[in-house]
Amino acid sequence: MKPYAGTIMVIGLLLTGCTNNETVSIEGEIFAINPEDKTFVVYVGDTLTEHQREAQDFDENEKNIEAFLSQTEEDTVVKGEVDSFNDLKIEQKVSIEINGNYDKELVTIGTIFENHEKLPAYDIEKVEVIPYSKEEIVAEMTVDKGKYGLYIYNPKPDENGGFSPPDLTNTIQLQTLVMRQVNNDKNTQELLGLYDDSPTYIITDDKGIIFKSNKEKELDAFVKKLGEKK
Repeated sequence: MKPYAGTIMVIGLLLTGCTNNETVSIEGEIFAINPEDKTFVVYVGDTLTEHQREAQDFDENEKNIEAFLSQTEEDTVVKGEVDSFNDLKIEQKVSIEINGNYDKELVTIGTIFENHEKLPAYDIEKVEVIPYSKEEIVAEMTVDKGKYGLYIYNPKPDENGGFSPPDLTNTIQLQTLVMRQVNNDKNTQELLGLYDDSPTYIITDDKGIIFKSNKEKELDAFVKKLGEKK
């Protein structure tokens, strides 16, 4: 055997080993975090229709959610908008780098909410938090043609400490009504230009945002005009 034959064989084995160490990147949204185990659940997508999501009309035993458990190690790289595991938050958009293969696997609603130990689990090499764009935020807020969505950010509590939205159902057909405190994990405050120290009222249609104000009287006047167009 020629002296360089063994060297070629060793190089071949090294190259073979390299192919097994290829990484795969998966994008999703952080659904849950376990700080004790240094793990977090990543929601990738689902097979539900828009109607099923809005009406909560689905079989809880049907496997229609793509998600997995991310297991971090001491050498897992955390980058992007954060630089440590402790900075990760629910609803952040992330890119996960996995060493090896990723097998798409669907699970039930109950699994992603209550049985994380039944999720497919991966040791991850890197997690990068990716900022949302305004287009992505607005796309989530749009509704079907002929209908409207009302979003109230930072609503003020009533005299009983509860939150009561303006009654617009007799004027326009609302498909979506959301009242929530600002979640800046999606950069909502900056991207939507929400008002400081007061509620922000936003109305959307099938194309995007058609109204924004911090005054309920302006909201009522705008909705009245929409109702007159019916």
